[in-house]
Amino acid sequence: MGKILILCTLVFACVGVGWCVQCLRCPFTVFDIPCHTTTITCHEGQVCATVRGRAAGHKLIKKRSCVDQEKCGHNETASFIGISYTTTYECCKGDFCNSASPALPGALFALPLALASLALLL
Repeated sequence: MGKILILCTLVFACVGVGWCVQCLRCPFTVFDIPCHTTTITCHEGQVCATVRGRAAGHKLIKKRSCVDQEKCGHNETASFIGISYTTTYECCKGDFCNSASPALPGALFALPLALASLALLL
């Protein structure tokens, strides 16, 4: 009971201050396959985002969650099993602004699976 009271107090404090944004959370999924979403409350300095990973011109992975605002509009490049991929952060402000897909179970190891699949195709 005490944990529920603390959680409610925190939520109402966030609403009063105005910095706790609620977003959809979707673990990494491959090839734009819809995934099961849950609700997450962002920390101060975070916004809702859809994170996308691309390699060899193909959309491979997608994730929805809170991200630090500094990542918005930036791309990150990395390499996995010899394949270079780019991660982009598409941010938005407002509760649940990162919604857009129907829900299905997500993939647990989406990035390695997607990159391994791409390696087999190339």
